[in-house]
Amino acid sequence: MIELDAFVLAAALLLLTPGPTNTLLAAAGAMLGARRAAPLIAAELLGYGAAILVLEAFVAPVVESMAWLRPLLRIACAVYLAYTAWRIWTAPQADSQGAITWGRVFLATLSNPKALIFVFVILPPRSIGVVDLVEPYLMVLFALMALAGSVWVALGAAVRAGARGGGGLTIRRTSSVVVAFFSALLLASAAAPVASAASPVRVTQGR
Repeated sequence: MIELDAFVLAAALLLLTPGPTNTLLAAAGAMLGARRAAPLIAAELLGYGAAILVLEAFVAPVVESMAWLRPLLRIACAVYLAYTAWRIWTAPQADSQGAITWGRVFLATLSNPKALIFVFVILPPRSIGVVDLVEPYLMVLFALMALAGSVWVALGAAVRAGARGGGGLTIRRTSSVVVAFFSALLLASAAAPVASAASPVRVTQGR
């Protein structure tokens, strides 16, 4: 059984690190302000919740028996993040606030690779039972998600206040580049096992 204090520390550190969801939340805080961006935290919670549920119930057992599925999932996530980055970058200045929507935060979180780390690394194994997994681990995890999301929204709002409402284009373009970077990382991680499997295997002939 994973100790709760170690679980809290590991989960908090992972949630506070920059990623696609945190980047979008910070950008929303910078462009919309903390009050208007706050509802996006609910999109983060639902996105992570749906991802963890699907991974726990369906993906983990299948991935264990079908190794080719793992890089395919990473490629799908990378494609969506690349699309999100493009939408943020190309949104007209008048519609820049609409580039970060509730649905996009939800889908970016649904495809966030952090969910994989939660399921396969940080959360206790499914063998401990559903009740033991939900209470206290998942309850604490979702509280930490809400807290971390609030921190990133507040951070973006602080940037907005410091710039006195200006710098919207710079913030939006920077967020787009960061999200695109995470998309590239996912593509690279998906390509590595494929390239390894495709490499020729040398057979040593006996003399």
